[in-house]
This record gives sequence, structure tokens and C-alpha cells, in this order.
Amino acid sequence: MIKRLVLVLTLAALLGSTAEAVTINRGKRGRRCLRYSMLESKLKNDKSTIYHDYGHPRHRIRVRGYGRVLEHWTYYEVGKEFIFDEDSRLVETRKFWPEDRRERFKR
Repeated sequence: MIKRLVLVLTLAALLGSTAEAVTINRGKRGRRCLRYSMLESKLKNDKSTIYHDYGHPRHRIRVRGYGRVLEHWTYYEVGKEFIFDEDSRLVETRKFWPEDRRERFKR
């Protein structure tokens, strides 16, 4: 009886701790999760605000030219493009018609 009780308590403790500690730390998916979490911690100024309002930018492009570095974040679902300078300040916001992703797959 006592052995069964100890076994049940041990299993309950192990299952409870593994549910909280599920982390992916290997392979392609693990590296992607790590990059996403590291990106949020490194953001500052306007980039941090946009990230919290609109979520992770799926389309990010860094453009170097004319002695400047600009980063474009495009959110197709919302129809907005945010352009930041090298100090993470918002330089320009462009609006366009939102794109429905399902239309691409119907063709």
C-alpha cells in the first residue's frame, strides 16, 4: 500500500514538473524558438512597441545604402510596413491593402 502511494506521488510530481519544463532545445525548431525569444529581449525604442502591438514580424528586411541602415517590417495581414533606422526609431509607416493569404492558395 505504501509502495503504491509513493509510486503515485512520484509519478504525479514528475508529470507536473515535465509539463512546465517543456522546452525545445535541439534541431531546426529549437533554433527558431531561440531566435524568436532572443529577438524580443533585444528590441528597444519603437521596435519594441510595434512588436508588442502587432506581434513577430514575419517579413524583415535590412537595407544598407547611402550610409544608413534601414529595417523594413511588413505585416501583410494588417496592410502596414514599418521602417526603422539603426537606432530602432520609427522613420516611416506605409499603408497598403491587406493581403488575404487564402487568395494565393485558391489560384
